[in-house]
Amino acid sequence: MARTIPTIYQSILDSIAAKPELVLLNSPSAVAIYKLLASAVAAALWVHETIFDRHRADVETALARAQPGTAKWYADQVKKFQAGDTLLVDDDGIHYPAGSTGDKIVSQATAKENVSTGKLYIKVATADTLSVGGLKPLTVAEKNQVIGYVNAIRYPGTRIEVVTLNPDYLRVIGEVYYDPLQDLNTLKTRVRAAVQDYLLALEFDGQVFKARIEDAIQRVPGVKDLLITSVQARAHGSTALTDIRRVYETEAGYIVEDPLALFVDTISFVPYG
Repeated sequence: MARTIPTIYQSILDSIAAKPELVLLNSPSAVAIYKLLASAVAAALWVHETIFDRHRADVETALARAQPGTAKWYADQVKKFQAGDTLLVDDDGIHYPAGSTGDKIVSQATAKENVSTGKLYIKVATADTLSVGGLKPLTVAEKNQVIGYVNAIRYPGTRIEVVTLNPDYLRVIGEVYYDPLQDLNTLKTRVRAAVQDYLLALEFDGQVFKARIEDAIQRVPGVKDLLITSVQARAHGSTALTDIRRVYETEAGYIVEDPLALFVDTISFVPYG
């Protein structure tokens, strides 16, 4: 992990102080030539170490994806599934025939292992521009095809379950204090859009952070102050609400506004001042 510039700078000064031949380099001035040079070298080393860290992270990610049998490998392979095409298993590996044109119906996929059960859960969804969250679950027939595909590519002994669900639902309860010179209906639309945009921008199977919802609302022009009393989520088809104290992990992998509790209905708008 890259050291901070102050840490590198101090290590240079400590090294100088430890060398008897450099005993004369002891000026208390912060702008002494040797200190300025040490500062410049520290900055350059920090850039070098940071670039190296990023490169290492990229390499590790690439290796994890390329390594057959890892969770990321399974997620990547599921995205390559082509509905209706024949899967070949031969000396070239597992692949589709050249020229195959089957639809790649899995647009989002993640894979996580449950350590307690030893089972790998692959969560999938397909793109749908007509849906609020831009995604929807696979049909039963599509899911069964994906399961068949996974069984064909999985390593012996690997227990896998394919999961595809309707979106989770989010509720935001609180008060927005707004500039009374703003048009209230326009402001409500912007606040609702701000939260929806935050949810749309989440990575598939990402986490919902309460603080970032607050940030999204506070960035809306005309919002002067904000008091969020509760942020809640529930799985599709469930009435049980989970109170989000800090962060929430979706069951479906994606989340949208709760149709039974729209943001503009659960957020009160109060003139500021």
